[in-house]
Amino acid sequence: MQDSVVDSPLIRQGLARLQEHTFSKAGLGFGAQEVISTSLMFQDRSRRYVDVCRDGQWGGRDWQTDFPPELLDYWLMEVRRELYVPGLGTWKTFRVFLFPSNEGRLEAFDYEILTRGMFGDPKDSTGPASGQAVKMDLLTFPRTSDNIQEWMWTALRTDAQTPPVYNPQLNTVDWDNKRLPVTDSGTDFSVEPEIIDPSREPGVFAKIGKKLFGG
Repeated sequence: MQDSVVDSPLIRQGLARLQEHTFSKAGLGFGAQEVISTSLMFQDRSRRYVDVCRDGQWGGRDWQTDFPPELLDYWLMEVRRELYVPGLGTWKTFRVFLFPSNEGRLEAFDYEILTRGMFGDPKDSTGPASGQAVKMDLLTFPRTSDNIQEWMWTALRTDAQTPPVYNPQLNTVDWDNKRLPVTDSGTDFSVEPEIIDPSREPGVFAKIGKKLFGG
């Protein structure tokens, strides 16, 4: 997955709602020329940094103002589901560009952006995601082992976590001797997992083991 400007009706509608609220009197961008919000999204947690340009100077948002969760956080969760491709995955970081008069845009990245915003101090960055966070996200939006990024493998190895992996033959996600069906918007958790018998499917996790432990 390459860094990309992403677009769809859901994205255009969401950007329009964000623009209207952000530059209103109640919004965090009232009187600003531009607002950039960077969100790192995992299934069980997320981080967000906001840059605001006023009078040509960049700074952070006022701590008393923020985006309503339904306009940004919940919307980006929907965007992640909409953009998911079975086996390929979905995006990890979203950067929203908002302007008071012009249309906004949404950029997507398949890696973590760790600095405190585009104009923040990199020394104030938060550490990378844990292997457990990566595992939980891959369980929801599974990839084939070849499409799991190296930074994800590093986090998994560090925390001794074995990743869920997309099985293209069965259109399932396989992990910890369990299996669930995968839809176009991610794993279907509405059914009970099927139990995998390792003695009958010895090759299911062999490739994963090589990635994690070498050999």
